[in-house]
Amino acid sequence: MKDILNKANRLMNTANNTVWNARRTKENVDSLNRANQNAKQRKESEKALEWKCSCGNKNTSKFCAGCGKAKPACPKCGAAVTGSKFCPDCGTAMDSE
Repeated sequence: MKDILNKANRLMNTANNTVWNARRTKENVDSLNRANQNAKQRKESEKALEWKCSCGNKNTSKFCAGCGKAKPACPKCGAAVTGSKFCPDCGTAMDSE
């Protein structure tokens, strides 16, 4: 009888461990998915801030890393303008470079 109870306890422990491991695995997968999603969002936001200078460099800061030129901005309202003939905020025509 003791042997049967011991086997039953081992089986229950194995089943409990299996369930626990499955939960941990799901938590790990969910954590990796969240990390990947966050990395993707960071890349997308950096890409949205990227602008190309007249010297050809791609930048994400206020000044070009290649020539030091300031990021294009609207002369009327100061909004950042990249790759557009008109300011997206106030509609002012941008000077061609």
